[in-house]
Amino acid sequence: MSEFVIFDLDGVLVDTQDAENGGLAHVGELMGLSLDKERRDELFSGKKMQECLDLMAEITGTPPPEGAMALARARCDELIGPRLEPIEGTAHALERLSAAGTGMCVASNSPPGIMADRLGKAGVLHHFEGRLFSAYDIGVWKPDPGLFLWAAAECGAAVADCVVVEDSPVGVDAGLGAGMRVLQYTADPATGPHRDGVRTFASLRELPGLIRSAHHLTAPARYASAHPGGTA
Repeated sequence: MSEFVIFDLDGVLVDTQDAENGGLAHVGELMGLSLDKERRDELFSGKKMQECLDLMAEITGTPPPEGAMALARARCDELIGPRLEPIEGTAHALERLSAAGTGMCVASNSPPGIMADRLGKAGVLHHFEGRLFSAYDIGVWKPDPGLFLWAAAECGAAVADCVVVEDSPVGVDAGLGAGMRVLQYTADPATGPHRDGVRTFASLRELPGLIRSAHHLTAPARYASAHPGGTA
């Protein structure tokens, strides 16, 4: 078996979640909603932007301002700035995986232009040229497994060979739902797995070794049994 690695973008390769949440909170303030960091994370993390805007409209009873999505993204870009550091250990992991001939792609709920921009700012886009897969391209967002299944098919990778690297509950669910093996990156070592049986790791430097031994990974039975094409 030759493993094929499907990476999430934010929270795994780069960390822009705080900036994205800040952009949404900026729009929330225009709607009369004030949110602290904890509440922002609770409401927004792992969700698509339109869903977050709809949620704020429901909470406030006020529709988002015209061009709300553009306003949120502009504020997010301001918070990120011109240079985006990859998550520590990312460059090392990608170089090692590339040197080993491991196939890789990125599958994200973010729009394709944002994916390319952020990977470029982080200096790791060259590892994924032609292999960026956005939920916006097919209208399917995590936790729906369709994004990962589409990415694998486009790259000619069998489901049984795919290892998904995720950090969010919706991403973990999408990977498991696709019948793929999942590794969950947790910046805080004290954070447990989002789903029973999922292997966690706290440094991207560990990833090449984990991929080499990925054939030992198993999907929880309740997911594997529902997707017989996956690895049980």
